[in-house]
Amino acid sequence: MAEIATRVRLGELLVELGALSPEHVDHILKVQKQVGRPFGDLAERLYGVHPRTVERAWAKQYANLSAEIDPQLIDFDPEAVRLLNRRQAWQFKLISAARVEGELQLVTDEKHLPRAMAFASMTFAEPVYFVVIDSATLVEKLKAHYPVPQYMIDYALELN
Repeated sequence: MAEIATRVRLGELLVELGALSPEHVDHILKVQKQVGRPFGDLAERLYGVHPRTVERAWAKQYANLSAEIDPQLIDFDPEAVRLLNRRQAWQFKLISAARVEGELQLVTDEKHLPRAMAFASMTFAEPVYFVVIDSATLVEKLKAHYPVPQYMIDYALELN
């Protein structure tokens, strides 16, 4: 029997983070039906939820929805890897890995997903999709594909 994936709702994640109560979520959903605005936007406007908190919840939601891929199975294509320079890769904690079925596969971790998505939307003029891997593996892959001196790695990791 096929397993049905459960949806993780943004409101539930904001409750988990302590940014909203279940009553707030119910109210936002009612308002959302009337005005047609995104849930996160309404959470910010109606209850003062900080935009970074909404981003964190959104990144967690995206990470939960993305397919789990063993990082060892990602086929890094040198041509795709060269689409980013070392500074971009380390600054945004992002690897352009390969082209798969006409889309550019980008690799990051959950923590850096919002910034990586914003950067990708302004940088790539082709369809992209993200693979989310754990932070330690991401750093190892960044070291392998975008080598820099250790002091630069330490600095990049200090920043965020």
